[in-house]
Amino acid sequence: MILSRVRFIAYLSLFIVLAAFLYSSYLFLRDADIKMPSLFAPASGKRLFISMDGFRLTQSEEGRVSLRMSASAADLFENKEARLKDIELVFNNPDGRTAALLGETGVMDMVSGNGTIRRGARDVRIITSDGYLMTTSSLFWKARERVIRTEEPFKVLGREIYLEGKGFSADVDMRKMLVDSNVKAVLQE
Repeated sequence: MILSRVRFIAYLSLFIVLAAFLYSSYLFLRDADIKMPSLFAPASGKRLFISMDGFRLTQSEEGRVSLRMSASAADLFENKEARLKDIELVFNNPDGRTAALLGETGVMDMVSGNGTIRRGARDVRIITSDGYLMTTSSLFWKARERVIRTEEPFKVLGREIYLEGKGFSADVDMRKMLVDSNVKAVLQE
């Protein structure tokens, strides 16, 4: 019985000393600015948040779908940037017309919806429901303004027109287009 009482007092003393040591360490270190060794620090720059196969995004305005995007693969980064592969971006206009942007690689700002599509083995293409086909090597779009832009050479083919040039801006249904330079057009009847 005496041995168990001595053992209890020894354990109790050890517990009190350990608790006092931990509490004093906390008081000493709570305001200290401790730097993590660079070996354990996260890499600087963009950090991958999630990578996925099959990516879909839909944007609605006033109860109707105004934009649909799909990609075969997406890497989403902490800075709200998405890197996409095999992209199809469809703009739906209020009057029922559509314009589809197709490309192999792209980058999209997930906050603003703006992005860029770049050429891979095939040109970037825009296909409208009115029968227009536009090809170029890269294309930038502003989602809110519904405007597309390139500074690269491009070609547009429609039922009544063939147009080529360098650099253009257009609304997504390609009803209004501003060509920067080297314009060549053939009108057909």
